[in-house]
Amino acid sequence: MQLNRQRHCPRCKAPLKGYVDECPSCGMEKPLPLPWYFYAIMAAILIASAWLFIDLDAIARALLGALEGWRRL
Repeated sequence: MQLNRQRHCPRCKAPLKGYVDECPSCGMEKPLPLPWYFYAIMAAILIASAWLFIDLDAIARALLGALEGWRRL
């Protein structure tokens, strides 16, 4: 396992030394990493919007109706 692995610029592949915020050869800025809780917040928003905007009663009636139809066959 290499601990002292040298990083390279994703655009021009120039070696980056230390903790630089932009590449010295092409000027590309290092993207900011997203924090871990960003994905949890987005999942909560998605679940809440689905809960509010999807008619769960209609889906349940359709599924139960389909099951009833299969039972009659």
